[in-house]
Amino acid sequence: MSAAEHFKQQKYIYLSNVISREDCKALTTHMYGLQDAGKLVKDPQCPLSDSVYGDPVFDTLLETLAGPLSNQLGIELLPAYTYARIYAPGETLVKHKDRPSCEISGTMTLGFDPGSGIWPIYFGKDDDDIVGTPIDINIGDLVMYHGNELNHWRPEYKGKWQVQVFLHYVDANGPHADHAYDGRTKLGVDKKESTLRKFEDKPVEQPVKPEMTASVINDGVMIRTCDDIFPGAATYHSGFKPEHTFSSAECQKILDQNKKLYPVKSTVGTGEDGGTYDPKVRSVDTYHIELTDETQWIFDKIATAVGVANSEFYKFDLLGITHSLQLLHYKSTENGHYDWHIDCGEGNAATRKISLSIPLTERDVYEGGNLEINNNGNEMKAVDEQGSITFFPSYLLHRVSPVTSGERWVIVVWVHGSNRFK
Repeated sequence: MSAAEHFKQQKYIYLSNVISREDCKALTTHMYGLQDAGKLVKDPQCPLSDSVYGDPVFDTLLETLAGPLSNQLGIELLPAYTYARIYAPGETLVKHKDRPSCEISGTMTLGFDPGSGIWPIYFGKDDDDIVGTPIDINIGDLVMYHGNELNHWRPEYKGKWQVQVFLHYVDANGPHADHAYDGRTKLGVDKKESTLRKFEDKPVEQPVKPEMTASVINDGVMIRTCDDIFPGAATYHSGFKPEHTFSSAECQKILDQNKKLYPVKSTVGTGEDGGTYDPKVRSVDTYHIELTDETQWIFDKIATAVGVANSEFYKFDLLGITHSLQLLHYKSTENGHYDWHIDCGEGNAATRKISLSIPLTERDVYEGGNLEINNNGNEMKAVDEQGSITFFPSYLLHRVSPVTSGERWVIVVWVHGSNRFK
């Protein structure tokens, strides 16, 4: 399914690496510069946070991305306005739809408190949806959505700060085309009498710029490529390749770093709707660890271990880790488990090649919760030593047996390749 078809059907789409992390740092610094200069304001929607409307720097970004986003989404976009915020602790965003000038909107994370998780945005499938679909938007990534049609909201913010910019457009061939520039004569200015367009003024169409790619490969987490063999499961542990495992202190550090993340109930399946919630098949809470300056060491250590394991055992053509890490929390009080399954599937799961499991919990604090793998026809119980890394081809059947007492924390990662199993 193309990006345009996905956007039309799902009403939102996640685009990765739209601008660089360096640009995001510069824009975050710019926002704090505006704050220091007293140019940010409070607004009724998020009264705890500082905001700015139509800043020239952000409006320039809005105009620059109009052409590439038009190509990507299959909609001729006209810029409306930008709005940027420094979110403060305790802030919430109530469930709402946007006004006409936000017909086609985007939200991008520019920076956030490294001691907390990314504050997710939730999208409702319909007006009665109170659960919603949570999305963690990593730095430099952009979620485009139909602002007039989709309910969206955020829960109470647990972190210290998060800088977000909103890019609002209208469809040049839609019912709100007259809201281009949000009623202003040009971009980069505030709305006041001297900058408002007369009603009969026609919106200025923007030139179509070169098509933007939607790469989802994080810089710095690339894995070297090799030839092809088929070995099954393997584990690095204290008795084998201990230099490529996580120490007890490192495991605790990961848990401490990510205690402010926002959990979601894990789903089953990899379809366009993100799967379904079925606790009879899978009962576990998922936390997403994004690539940040604070978590870079985790990604790097995993990437190094995968590079060595791929060279020794798999020899797959790999691209790398193309997503956040999953931190999974299995609880005996909720019959934490995951029945027999494989990690490959439709959509973005089609290119999963190597699956990894990294137990973070000491084995004596929980019972059950065994990772069991059908290793080329032979069922085996994986090594469950804290900090070990178990690798296996993503098409192998495996399960996590029910946790009968205590709690089990584990990191799960998939490594992708552009060509399936090659």
